[in-house]
Order: sequence, then structure tokens, then C-alpha cells
Amino acid sequence: SFVATSSWQRVLMGNVVFASSPAQGSIGLPPPPPPITVVPQTKAAEAPKEAAGDSPRPNPGAYDDLHKKAKDLFPQPLSGCKIAMTKGISPHFSTTHTLMLDQQQPSTYSFSATYVGANQTGPSESYPVVLAEMDSNGLLNAQIINQWIAGLKSKFIIQSNAGRWQGFQTDIEYRGSSYTLGLAAANPDLLARAGMFVVNYQQSLTKNVVVGVEAMHQRSAMDQSTLLSFVAKYSTPTWRFHLTASSVGLHASFHQNAIADSQVAVEFQSSAVNRESTVTAGYAMDFPKADTTFRASIDTNWNVVSVVEKKMPPLPCTLLLSALINHSRHRCLFGIGFSLG
Repeated sequence: SFVATSSWQRVLMGNVVFASSPAQGSIGLPPPPPPITVVPQTKAAEAPKEAAGDSPRPNPGAYDDLHKKAKDLFPQPLSGCKIAMTKGISPHFSTTHTLMLDQQQPSTYSFSATYVGANQTGPSESYPVVLAEMDSNGLLNAQIINQWIAGLKSKFIIQSNAGRWQGFQTDIEYRGSSYTLGLAAANPDLLARAGMFVVNYQQSLTKNVVVGVEAMHQRSAMDQSTLLSFVAKYSTPTWRFHLTASSVGLHASFHQNAIADSQVAVEFQSSAVNRESTVTAGYAMDFPKADTTFRASIDTNWNVVSVVEKKMPPLPCTLLLSALINHSRHRCLFGIGFSLG
């Protein structure tokens, strides 16, 4: 069955609220790339952003980005070989071919296309954005993202598998001067009175403190459930702490910009459903002169992961080496990746 994206898959330890674990191949497309050509912003357009940054209560950002800083720092292990090639067809259209060779899972090939419109709302943001990806197993994911007016953004996601309709999801987000309001729905069926509905709200109390709340309601022909979550954020120019608490678990993350070109992060996840807790600590270091980035992490399950990314200018190529080792489970994974474009 179709499983919606992060709005309600945020439940800790990888479990979905009121549901089982996500189905294989659930929607998770990469963020859209900016257009190849960027129109320079005028001083008049930059002035409101500077004023917003000096505001005593700035906009808190998207709800789904609560723990993004910490999660993006942790390395993602790669098993086998991955080759990706991206080609820009025009300033607004690009395609990507990806081949994944894995010993533990069947090898797959995927093709994705991205269209970025000409309505530029920022230095690296243009709308509308249309993304589509299809793999050799027949799984199709598609997204349409658009910003209608200043602060109002919508996203529509559909998924099909081997020609069979899997489901859809729609999100609406409005960003005010000091608050963010989000609405989402997955597979709503008004006749059967079924579906999943989410509403979340964040409010900046001061320049550093943000609080928020999210309500999720899932209804089917046999049952219905509601979950309420509370969030809190404290941020400074060099570090940030985020907390999400609900009746099914606790999620906390800490991220800090350490010395030059280095970052550290710690994440704590606890689930009352399966009564498990996990702590993950990691760091990332950039070596600008060598065009190299190194990431490493370790968690309480004794998974040690490291990833090295090496850019090879003047060619638009990136080489990736990945390793995971777990002595307690006698498990090792090694991978190599190559990206062109």
C-alpha cells in the first residue's frame, strides 16, 4: 500500500505511526536542483531578506526540516556500486541516469527528469518544479512543486508500481513573518471517510526560540487514531537543538559548527512502540584544497560508518567511497560510487 512521506513517517526508530514499516520504494525523491542559469538578484530584492534576518522573530522554516541539519551530516552507507550521470538539456530541464549494482539486493536502473520553471523567487529557487523518476521494476514517483504567492507553497506527489495506482499525497505550506502553517493529506477518500490528515504549526517566540505542535489523524473503514506531537527549537549562529515529543516516542538532535570546515551532530531517538532507543554521533570535515569531504558516525547498535567524497575538477565528477562495519553482528558493507554531471 502507498505510504506517505516524512510528514507522518517521522516516528522514531523507523516505525510509522498507526501503521507498519514503509513499503519498499516509498516516495523519496531528491530535492530539485536549481536552474542552470541564475538571474542575479537586485538590491531591492535582497533588502527584505536582510530585514527578515534582523527580525526579532524570524520565520521558523518548514516543519519537516526540524532534524534535517543533523540527519544530513550523518553518512549514508553504500553497498555495491552506484553510477549516476546527470545531463542538462536546457537551462530548465535535466535528466539523470542511475545504475545500482548490489550483492544483497537486485540491481536496478532508474531514469529521472527534472523541469524547473522560470519564476525565480530567490537566488537558487525557481518554480514550478516537476520531478519524475522511474526504475527498472516499474516504480514511478512524481512530484509537482509550486509557489503561488509569496510564502504559499504546494506540493503534489503521486506513485504507481508496474502500472498500478499506489496513491497520492498533497501538501500546502504557508510561511508568515514569524510562523509556519502546514497542511497535508494522503489518499483522502471522502466517500469511504478514510485517509491520513496532518496539520502543523510553528511559532517563533524570540530570535532563538521556536515552539510548535502537529496533529495527525488516520482513519480507515475499521479504525481511526489521532496523535499529537510537540516541538521545540533553540538556535544560535553556531549550534542548534531540536526536540520532538509525543506519546509514541522522543526525538532530539544537536548540531554544531565546530572549527573551520567541520561539523558535529548527535541524535537521540526513542520509541515507546517497540521500546528501543538509539543514539547516533557523527562529524563531517571539509578539505577545500583537496576538494574532499569526510563523514563518519557511530551509534549504540555499534554501526560504524564512514564516507569519503572526492571531487575531481575541472571534470564535473565526484568519487564516493563508503564503508560500514559492525563487529557485534559480524557485518561489513563496502561501496563505491561515481557521479558525472
